[in-house]
Amino acid sequence: MATSLAAASIVFKDSKTYSDKLVHGAKTLFQYGRLQRGRYSPGGTDPAIFYNSTGYWDEFLWGGSWLYFATGNSSYLQLATAPALAKHAGAFWGGPDYGVFSWDNKLTGSQVLLSRLRLFLSPGYPYEEILSTFHNQTGNIMCSYLPFFKSFNRTKGGLIQLNHGHVLREEKMASSANSLCRAELESRGLKWRSMRTFVDDMF
Repeated sequence: MATSLAAASIVFKDSKTYSDKLVHGAKTLFQYGRLQRGRYSPGGTDPAIFYNSTGYWDEFLWGGSWLYFATGNSSYLQLATAPALAKHAGAFWGGPDYGVFSWDNKLTGSQVLLSRLRLFLSPGYPYEEILSTFHNQTGNIMCSYLPFFKSFNRTKGGLIQLNHGHVLREEKMASSANSLCRAELESRGLKWRSMRTFVDDMF
């Protein structure tokens, strides 16, 4: 929720009063989450059946990243680039869901967002080491989506199946992430090419 409010404050930045209200809400919720740590769906509860939460560290990384973009406050960037937080969020261990953006794993979104920060704003020291790591990881994740690497199953029509047999919410989130990447490329004047064209050109 804090992330949504922080992102919305950027969208509505032309309305200073409303944007400030959104930032205030985002900061308040983020602080609450940092103080009241824990999974919202402990084992055996109703939420665990439908939206199981395996951790919360990725939420701190995701929220800190968006709050930095919304406020420019470097304390959020310091948090989002802390190696210990990245470690707890699973940035260094992989696994079958590594690179799959979902309600339970915001790590990939954070890596893309912070790679964008490195590419376009280059904050340098003391952030460069972890930003460089996230940038490299983002490249590896994007490559893992290509059919050549066989990291994920595909439908007969060639669509990637990010869910590994889990609930299909991941595809909706990946579609949203794809749309964001496309919008970012187009806003920078870069040409969007279909994945098929990209793969054909690559191999």
